[in-house]
Amino acid sequence: MGNRSSLQGQKGAAGNGNEQQVAAASGQPEQKPIETSQAVGSSSTVVQESVAKTWNPAAFAESSGDLREYHDVQTSDYVLPSDIKEQDRLQMQHFILRAAFGGDVVCPEAKSLLEKTGTKVLDVGCANGFWAKEVKAVYPGAEIFGVDIAESAVNSAAVGDGITLMFGNVLDRLPFEDNTFDYVHQRLLVLGMPKQRFADAIRELVRVTKPGGWIELLEVDAVFYSPGEHTKILGMAFFEAINQRGLECYAATNLPVYVSQVQESVARQDGKLVSIPLNWGSDFGVLNGTNIAEATKATEDWMHRAMGTTREEYRELVKNCYEEWPESKSFTNWRTLYFEVKK
Repeated sequence: MGNRSSLQGQKGAAGNGNEQQVAAASGQPEQKPIETSQAVGSSSTVVQESVAKTWNPAAFAESSGDLREYHDVQTSDYVLPSDIKEQDRLQMQHFILRAAFGGDVVCPEAKSLLEKTGTKVLDVGCANGFWAKEVKAVYPGAEIFGVDIAESAVNSAAVGDGITLMFGNVLDRLPFEDNTFDYVHQRLLVLGMPKQRFADAIRELVRVTKPGGWIELLEVDAVFYSPGEHTKILGMAFFEAINQRGLECYAATNLPVYVSQVQESVARQDGKLVSIPLNWGSDFGVLNGTNIAEATKATEDWMHRAMGTTREEYRELVKNCYEEWPESKSFTNWRTLYFEVKK
């Protein structure tokens, strides 16, 4: 699972796509993902199931003196913080993805829609609205709304006219009427989206999108491809912890499968799969190493408990992974998939 052949086997699983596959390595224009022998994954239990499944900020992080700030939605499984440090990482990640996918908006039809004054846009998982602000700068005629479960982030965000951010959870009913938006953008809910609810979330996006509008999704596989020895240890622990929490490790790989479950609402679709190096290759490959290392460290309170290690041991493991990635040529796989809505 997670090797090159299985990734290609997912291509077109939703039906009528013509997905491009691009390797974003050293700047050379390859047209397929980087080669790998396998991704990290194991059926052996290497974490404490009760902690992996039940950890939440209120029960663990706050009581332990963890200084990170988190969302306060008790029903959410999302494990990353929502504080300023995390917003800074997400902004760095934004630039990495812009470079890897060739822009903030990937879908060509969405770009055409955005050229029109009054186009209504929804960004799901908007954080502090950085994507919305960048898109608004390029398409000033768009009217952009953003929702996120991190209420502190949306409330403290500084956005200009034509952008409205608010609390919203795609796993509940979004605070909008049917057929409101021309273009809906959602990315990287992988560490908060239960496997059994992925298709439900897409149906909710369809509900608020106008017929003929476009939905653009972007996800990452929460595994390390081409891992070294330290990364195998960390990767197996993440694989087990994420699975035990009911989340989707292979969100990028399986995105076409989830879209296929709402195929009755899909008029046409396309997408792109991108492999981004970890701490090697192009500038944004090196930056992606920092991005993923910081994201991994951000899960420290959850993962060190689940693995039964001290905080110091967990930090040392992440450091060792970061240092071995250039030699092992480790990388991450990301996929965008966009489709026209029919009703």
